[in-house]
Amino acid sequence: MAKKEKNREIVIKRYGNRRLYNTETSTHLSLQELAGLIRAGRDVKVIDSKSKEDITKQILTQIIFEEGDNPLPVPFLHQIIRLQNDGGSIQDFLQNYLAASFEAYMKAKNEFDKQFRNWLEISPPQIWEKIFPLNIWKLEQDSKREDTEDEEN
Repeated sequence: MAKKEKNREIVIKRYGNRRLYNTETSTHLSLQELAGLIRAGRDVKVIDSKSKEDITKQILTQIIFEEGDNPLPVPFLHQIIRLQNDGGSIQDFLQNYLAASFEAYMKAKNEFDKQFRNWLEISPPQIWEKIFPLNIWKLEQDSKREDTEDEEN
């Protein structure tokens, strides 16, 4: 039950003075604090307190563009604005393309992370055996043992 509560969407109200209010904790919060909640895995829904309009997309976009470097180049932003009068086709394209691209990126990243963790769990002799399937590493170790035995005799 606690896990369900943690993943429950938090309703944030934005007032006319642009202040954000967390209805779950009954406290005001900044954009940075809102970003922190999202990074911690929480989903949010931001509504305008007066009109009751869902403004989540605008607030999330604002967070992205105000924090650090803007991830989108200026010429790209110009093109989006120019194409907005194109009957919404650019919006549909961007939503579908970006969602699919990001999903593919996350899948590849997770697979890489999984493979890397597996690689780290393998002991050094096993690593070299995987890298050198002809057991060159083992031959080298046997050669060192023979040299040590020769020195002892």
